[in-house]
Formats: sequence, structure tokens, C-alpha cells
Amino acid sequence: MERNILLNEKLLALKSTLPPVILAKHFNLRPDMAARYTTHQKDNFQKDVAWILSFLAESVNLGQLVLFEEFISWLKTFLTSVHVPMKDVAESIELIREEINNRCTVEENQIINPFLTRAVAILLADEQIISMPAMGNNLTELAQHYIDSLLKGDRNTALALVMNKVKTGTTVKEIYTNVFQPVQYEIGRLWQTNKISVAQEHFCTAATQLVMSQLYPYMFTGERKNRKMVMTCVPGELHEMGARMVTDFFEMNGWDTYYLGANMPTESVVKYIIELQPQCIAISATMTYHVSAVADMIHKIKSTPNISPDLKIMVGGYPFKVANGLWQSIGANAFATDATNAISLANTLITA
Repeated sequence: MERNILLNEKLLALKSTLPPVILAKHFNLRPDMAARYTTHQKDNFQKDVAWILSFLAESVNLGQLVLFEEFISWLKTFLTSVHVPMKDVAESIELIREEINNRCTVEENQIINPFLTRAVAILLADEQIISMPAMGNNLTELAQHYIDSLLKGDRNTALALVMNKVKTGTTVKEIYTNVFQPVQYEIGRLWQTNKISVAQEHFCTAATQLVMSQLYPYMFTGERKNRKMVMTCVPGELHEMGARMVTDFFEMNGWDTYYLGANMPTESVVKYIIELQPQCIAISATMTYHVSAVADMIHKIKSTPNISPDLKIMVGGYPFKVANGLWQSIGANAFATDATNAISLANTLITA
């Protein structure tokens, strides 16, 4: 494992130097590409190379080929939607492999090459693989009306649809489970397949967060359990919608919740736990290259003397869904697949 950590650092260091090298080499192979690429396209090409290196580094570090496979499948769907030929992408992967092999030892390359070989195979396969977050549209009638309103930029109608349902007896949990969660997946799928813009995706997410805030008076009605939970995202993690939903489910289940939000420094989280002494902390990471930050946060929590050894640590997010047993390998007590599962696991862990 130590060897892979060092290799992870070596691959991450290449993010600052390798992208322009790969771009130049690709242009040498494909003069037609060099002639037609705009400055903006060149910049995006180099960002994509850096992104590939980020996912490769973390997948190698964790010894999880499946994480890199899922990322490449996602990338294939996205780049196909913007009409980038997969042959070009596969050529870039081969050039990345060549440059990495020149900079790494034989032993290191034996670890790295299977990841890149599999990536090329996925890119050149005839079938179009849709990665896990890009699930097909399976929305209820309410959810469909809700997302239609958001995509039209009409958040007032979206809000009214949800509030009317809640006022006529639909529970907040049902709204979260049957509207917000599937709509967020669908918004992600639409962006990945180039059906909506980044701006639309951001608007829809922000609008849903606004609607969620209007539901808070309907949440805090259950019997309190005299239990505390802290919810946080790791440093660098900016996706917080799922974490917010999990926190609200705990609140509705009678827990006292403390939501720290996105991009939280590990030292601040540790200090807060010492002050609060909760029974459970939930840590969220949606991106593969943030798993090491989760592992680091867990290690810091467990090695801090003033934190109770009885504190239960739960993790959630896409990488843990993809890689079986990943949560155990980084020292967590449990992995929650969704908000409902998180509640069940936490209550079981605390009473065990």
C-alpha cells in the first residue's frame, strides 16, 4: 500500500507538466487536429488530461480498477455527446501511457498499465456504457413536472408543486426520496449527455436547495432521541446535495444534526467533534480522487485521544457504491447507500 501511495503522488505531480506534452504529441500525430483546434479546445484538452491523471492516481492508490473503469465509461458518454471521436481519446490514453512509462519504474508500470489498457478497451468498444450516476429517466409524475419546471427556469412553479403536495399530506421523506433524489440523478444524466448546460445544472441544483429550505418547518416534528450526528464533506469536495439530504433524514428521525457542509478542512472537523462529542459522523465524497481525503479524515479522527473510540464513522458517495469493500479498507464503520439506509445503519451501530 505504501508503494501505491508514493505512486499516487508521482502521478499527481504529472498533472502540472504532462498535459501540454500530450497535446503536442497528439498534434504531431494528427496535423488535422492541430489545424482545427481553437485555443478554448486546447485548454479543454489539457484539462481533460489532468482530470484523467487525477482519477488514475487515486484508483491506483486504492488498487481499485473498477473506479477508473467507471470514470472512463462516464467520460466516454460525455465526450460522445459533444462529438469527440473515441479514437482520438484512445490515442490520448496511449500517449499518456507512453509518457508515464518513460517516467516510472518497471514495477510501477506493471501496476499502472492494466488501468490504461482497460480504459482503451472501454473507449473503443462498440457498446455505449452509461455509468452509474447517469441512470435513465424513471421519474414519477410529480418529479417529471418538477424537473420540467426547473429546466424552464421556473423555480416558483417547482416550489409550488412540492409545497402543495406537502400541505395535502405527502411527507417530506417522500418528497426527498421520490422527487429530489431521482431528479438530481436525471439532471446529472442530462448534463453528461449534453442535453443541458452547466449553467442549467447549477440552476436546478440551487433551486432544489431553495425548495428544501422551505420544507424545514415540516421536518422538526418527531420525538428527539438525544443523539448527535455530524455531517461533513472532505476538503475539496463541493457536491453537498446528498450530504444535506442525509442530514435532514437524521433530523426527521429525531437526531440532533450538525451540518458542516462542503470542502471542510480535516483539522476543523476534528476540533468540532472534540467539542461536540457526537455518537456518529457521516463523511461524504462523490469524486474518486477525494477518497484519500476521506481516509485521512478517518485516520485523524481515530488517532485523536480526545475523541471517543465509540464514535461511529459512516461514509457515503459514488466511489463507495462502485468499489465493494472500499469503506472497510479506509477504516469506516459503515457505508450508506442512501439517506434511508444511513438512518438504519446509524441506529443499529449506536445500539449495538
